[in-house]
Amino acid sequence: MPSFIWDRTPQEAYANPYEYDAQCQFLREAAAFLDVLHRHLCGSSRRFHRDDTSGEKAIWMLQVDALESLRDCVELLRDKRHRLAGRLFRDVTETLDLAAFFHSESTESRKSLERWYKDEVVEHSVYRKYVKTTEGEGPASAKRDDYRALSKFTHRTYRSLAFGYTLGAGDCLVYEGVDTLGILIPPHTISRYLALAASLIKFLRNELSARGTVSPETVTAAWCATMEDRSAPRRFVPHPHKA
Repeated sequence: MPSFIWDRTPQEAYANPYEYDAQCQFLREAAAFLDVLHRHLCGSSRRFHRDDTSGEKAIWMLQVDALESLRDCVELLRDKRHRLAGRLFRDVTETLDLAAFFHSESTESRKSLERWYKDEVVEHSVYRKYVKTTEGEGPASAKRDDYRALSKFTHRTYRSLAFGYTLGAGDCLVYEGVDTLGILIPPHTISRYLALAASLIKFLRNELSARGTVSPETVTAAWCATMEDRSAPRRFVPHPHKA
């Protein structure tokens, strides 16, 4: 069975951060799964001409970028370098949503695709507007809320920075970077970021299948081949906490 980290919410992960065996299992599985996807996405059969301006090429390039960003996230979190990993979370979501928008082949997405090939920025709000038109207010609002939450890592809000501090005497902030051995890095932060990374990897998995870049059968086979047979057991009883 896969590591239970794959199905944790960030809040539960933050509240119960000491599941080190399960976290190590997740990092192994995530790295192996993304490596297999990399071989399928970037193998010798994937060739697009320089002057090709098709939606298929754009979707492929965007999904490759999201995949490579997630591989970076796994490596960074293995080294407990959460600040850099956090900056990539919104990037991955934005990139996969843009690929999904191009895949829709709507009138608006075709216009945006032309702009994209001219090196113009296609704002995430354009995709959210499309979701609102095709799926309704609820899904569009959910996309907006998720995007705003991840944007806090990019724009370095107070709370996003506070994840890199512990409390010392008198409840004064102590920055993790004052200790070169890394023992001050809050385990709650790493645990939370691993849960976020897990959700984004599953998002990539689903998007590759949905957009036809890799067949659903191939994605499923890659997942089954890289998940370990036994899930590391929980060491602690979960307790609720608002993170």
